[in-house]
Amino acid sequence: MTDQRLTELDDLKAAWQSLDRQLERQNQLAWEQVKDRRLDTARAGLRPLYWGQAIQIGCGVLIVLLGVAAWSRGDRTNAVLVSGLILHVYGVLAIVAAGRMLSLMSRIDYAAPVVAIQRQMAELRRFYALSGMALGLAWWLLWVPFVMALAGLGGADVFASAPLMVYIGTAGGIVGLFLTWWFHRWSRHPSRQGLARFMEDAVTGRSLRRARAALDEIRRFEQEHEGT
Repeated sequence: MTDQRLTELDDLKAAWQSLDRQLERQNQLAWEQVKDRRLDTARAGLRPLYWGQAIQIGCGVLIVLLGVAAWSRGDRTNAVLVSGLILHVYGVLAIVAAGRMLSLMSRIDYAAPVVAIQRQMAELRRFYALSGMALGLAWWLLWVPFVMALAGLGGADVFASAPLMVYIGTAGGIVGLFLTWWFHRWSRHPSRQGLARFMEDAVTGRSLRRARAALDEIRRFEQEHEGT
């Protein structure tokens, strides 16, 4: 009788172990499905950013063409020629920045561990924020050569006919840059953490925020799973 009970206990133990393994496999499969969906969400969240970079490349090409048209003709004045060169350089930089963004997005390995994907996403966010700020803030001053180049296509020289506008526009742009820098520093004060987060989210963009949120959710679940 004792041997029979021991055998029954062993069978029951084996059955529980088998059931436990089955539950573990089911939980793992369920988690893999959830993880795949979240990764798909992160990948899909970057699609608007992809098209945004394509649009930026198109705008950069148009600015380059405007710059070339402004400086390439021999009858241009020095002011129009310099304006064209400035726009040419800016357009090239915009194209290069967008190309770099597309390269960083294409290099994200969604089959890698989540921590590695987060690092790649962080590099993407950092470059997007820095390049976006640089290209955007440049328009505080860039609108002046832009107007001068457009006028130059029609044979007008804004600097010769309205130099005060050029001086005031440039001075206003410098003041605008200073105020932007001051506001950025003011918003980073520890007492304004909510404003700082809002500013960071505004600079980062909705697409990257959605992708980061999906990855953070996966990472939190993995940490909870590892802790159990």
